[in-house]
Amino acid sequence: MLLGILLAVLTPVPAGADGSCDGDFSARLACWSRRLGGGTVTVTVDRVVSLDGSAKDRRAAVRGAVRDRANLEVLVPTGVSTGEGGTVLLVLAGRRVVDPDARIDRLSHDTVTELERAGACSRAYKDLCDVVGPAAGGPAQVPGSRLITTEQVTGRYMYAVTPAERGTDAKSWLLYGMSALLAVLLTALLLAIRRSRAPRPALAASGSVPLSAAPDHAAEPTTRLRTVPAPARSRGPAARNGPTRPAVVRTDLHPQGYVEIGRVLHRAVWAQPGQAPPGPGARVDVADGADRDADLLYAFPPATGRQTHAR
Repeated sequence: MLLGILLAVLTPVPAGADGSCDGDFSARLACWSRRLGGGTVTVTVDRVVSLDGSAKDRRAAVRGAVRDRANLEVLVPTGVSTGEGGTVLLVLAGRRVVDPDARIDRLSHDTVTELERAGACSRAYKDLCDVVGPAAGGPAQVPGSRLITTEQVTGRYMYAVTPAERGTDAKSWLLYGMSALLAVLLTALLLAIRRSRAPRPALAASGSVPLSAAPDHAAEPTTRLRTVPAPARSRGPAARNGPTRPAVVRTDLHPQGYVEIGRVLHRAVWAQPGQAPPGPGARVDVADGADRDADLLYAFPPATGRQTHAR
């Protein structure tokens, strides 16, 4: 939606085929060519454009348009017959938008030769010149859909075409600036709405937790996470049977929490309910749980002489 708004409000207003550049075809083409060096000029061929004016003036205007053709955009709406002058504009344009139902008048042999000498029908544009060139015994007009097949013509309008000259005065720049500001505000509003609707991360009731959710009570970083199922029932006191290994308490053991072993969080239960469990950062000894829940560790007070708090 925002992209559509941007295209609607930020796209320059195109110029009509007869716009503010008056005179015959040569004069109008020369007028548009002089503007090409300063930015894009959009010309809407909304009626038949005759190829009038002196050949000498036209050749000079064509050479100027070819030099900056990347800045020339020509639009042909549906149902319009271009005339030979409109077809010349299409050949000279760097970007063309033609409705499939538009009617493109063919160029004469002399006109094609004139365009070729000016470099308008170079290798990149040869297919287009061939399509709109003279055809012995063929129709006098080419449908817009035929030009679209050359892949040098776009057959879809990205914005509405109006027969008005593009403005570069203070009002136009003010309109562009306000439009851009509106688009930025709409984008910020959309992002704020999405963030307010995003689900908040919650501490899992089972297995291991993301390291970012665990309280940072010690300097040792943890880099991996081991996920295990949640216990189905509470446990009673446990005896210290079998080998134990040291661990660091990372969350409160009341009675269950998490301990860190080798930079991995493991679920553990305090095995001495008669004693207050140690807090985060304290060292404990852990032993494997019973076979019925081998992923749950038992936490015991550390062996005598071992430090009771992590560095």
